[in-house]
Amino acid sequence: MTLKLHHRRNRPRRHSRPPLPGAGWPRAGGDATRPLAGSGRGPVEPPRATLRRVDDHIDERLDSEITKSNIAILLSGFAVLMAAVAGITIFAVAADDDGGGDAAAADPAAAASQDKAAAAAAETDVSAAAGEGIEFERYETPDPTLPAPPPGAVKHFRVDVYEHVTKVSDELAPTRVWSYGVNGKLNRGTGVSEPMVVNQGDRVAMELVNGASEAMDVRMPHSIDFHSSEVAPNEAFVTIQPGETHAFDFVANHPGVFTYHCATDPVLHHTGAGMVGMMVVKPNDLAPVDRELWITQQEFYVGQPGEDADLQKMEAKQPDVIAFNGYANQYKDNPITVGRGERVRMYVLNAGPTEWSAFHVIGTVFDRTVIEGVVGHDSQTVNLAPSQGGWVEFTLDEEGAYPFVNHAFGDMVKGAAGVLATRNADLGGGGHAD
Repeated sequence: MTLKLHHRRNRPRRHSRPPLPGAGWPRAGGDATRPLAGSGRGPVEPPRATLRRVDDHIDERLDSEITKSNIAILLSGFAVLMAAVAGITIFAVAADDDGGGDAAAADPAAAASQDKAAAAAAETDVSAAAGEGIEFERYETPDPTLPAPPPGAVKHFRVDVYEHVTKVSDELAPTRVWSYGVNGKLNRGTGVSEPMVVNQGDRVAMELVNGASEAMDVRMPHSIDFHSSEVAPNEAFVTIQPGETHAFDFVANHPGVFTYHCATDPVLHHTGAGMVGMMVVKPNDLAPVDRELWITQQEFYVGQPGEDADLQKMEAKQPDVIAFNGYANQYKDNPITVGRGERVRMYVLNAGPTEWSAFHVIGTVFDRTVIEGVVGHDSQTVNLAPSQGGWVEFTLDEEGAYPFVNHAFGDMVKGAAGVLATRNADLGGGGHAD
């Protein structure tokens, strides 16, 4: 609100007025200092002096009235301002007392979805005890050694979709996972899909089979999307029905660690249920090392025991498990053996679908890192958004057990921890991952 203040202006003095009849003014030609007959007054002031005095008196009265008016306007404005502040305060207190009811009313669908997800998470018992009596696949530790590229000038990959009931944590009930098998390699007993490896410039021939047999137990449409490819996605990454096959090819021109995943709607449900994996495109000038290992970080959202993953948990970003290679803490319980002083290269992918990764090996420093095309050195931790990947290189200088973890500890405690152990290591103790 703008307050208009009235300022006194210097008005010109008025030096003459018309005489008022019968007011004791001298007649024309009379003595200005002699009183009129019958007036009963003393000497009469000259008209000009009288007018000046009257004008001054009027100016004083006007100035007084203007000052009073300005003060009144200021007080009125201040009162209006205080009333507005009081109104806003009352509104804010009322909104706070309502517990955010106005926000919920503004987006009732979002509020209802959050409440539903929270209620579902609270009601669903996914503990190991809740899963007793449900048949599931026997656990087998995935080999973390990076596979070699397929032979031949063209790298052929047959990718089989399969759906299977497995555990992804010792502490939780079995869950139904949707996975990819690669060239006959199926990692049953875990939730991880096998990596694919090629060299830069290789032609890749890919054949997707959505449930080749009843043993694959596929019940729904699926697809596959390669982040390492440069193709028209509407042609290459099409959704196919159970029992169908789809083929396409591309040239892997760009080196790196890439994601492949199902692109069928809803993508969050398909990827959160397990349909993600790693593709490594090795650069042509990559130096040899002593050991090459692969690690895929992946989230699992356990639904009703033995059933499909919980989409509501995915939407609420509430994973039950965050694991390396498809099973919580498996390389902590079954350490990966390496040699003291060996040069190790670990290919790391954060397959998501939602959480970040802060990959760190306790007890060493990465001599060299290549993350999303960016070369680094002397690094303690590499940060990977969902779908990002790269590799880290290091040596373990002393005999011992070296935990590798997601250094976001709230995620590490959900299963993102393992151990690299030298051949003569004493496995007692090990830092954050204990």
